[in-house]
Amino acid sequence: MSTKQRASKGLLLPPRTEPIPNAAAREAWLAKASSAFVAPGEANKAIFTVILNKLWPEGHGIPGPHVSQSEIRRVIDDTRLAQGEQTYKDPFRRVRELQGEEGFTCIIKEGVNYQLSSLNLSQKREPRAKPSKTLWVAIKNKTNFKCSHCGATEPPAKLSPDHRIPRSRGGTNDDENWQPLCEQCNNAKSSACQGCNLNCSVCFWAYPETYKSLVVNDANRELVRRLSDKSKINQSDLVNKILEDYFRKST
Repeated sequence: MSTKQRASKGLLLPPRTEPIPNAAAREAWLAKASSAFVAPGEANKAIFTVILNKLWPEGHGIPGPHVSQSEIRRVIDDTRLAQGEQTYKDPFRRVRELQGEEGFTCIIKEGVNYQLSSLNLSQKREPRAKPSKTLWVAIKNKTNFKCSHCGATEPPAKLSPDHRIPRSRGGTNDDENWQPLCEQCNNAKSSACQGCNLNCSVCFWAYPETYKSLVVNDANRELVRRLSDKSKINQSDLVNKILEDYFRKST
């Protein structure tokens, strides 16, 4: 698979150990990037800068090194503690904000590793908004203060406002595009949405009350695997073909 194909699939690229572009180009790019953050909080801007410096360390070229989640967590925690602040429970939210609001789609993730794959930036979006306190209580009240996806109740679960349709896919800050999700489901949805091009309007993450997540038991999963190997058809494509054939015969 070529470097271009790997990049298009969001796969990590072989790191360039030579400092290309040179050190001056690195400093200029980081300075320009750090001066153009749209996030309103200075603390978050400082964390963004720390992350970018970790993804493009001195003496390294682009594509940058493969940086693990534990390394990202450590550098953010060290910065927070040095500022007299508590560590984050979800430090990777700052990375997702860089990829989203700040337009750093050149930061790619594969498994538990991140990489600055290029210096190409996308258009920035407006800073992440939050529903008003009154609206947020009304949103949670509609679900009886439960996570829309898994049903975890607040308390003890901590619910956060989530855009049903991500803003990267055209989602708005309108009242009906908010839902309450627990921290675990919020993180899982963010990962699932990363790079996804499927229809949000029929997605179980966006509308869990209407489109339930599908669970395939182990026996059927194994049958699908065997038939996929035999027919040389991708497992997901095979399942969709089976369903299409079934519904075509039923109508």
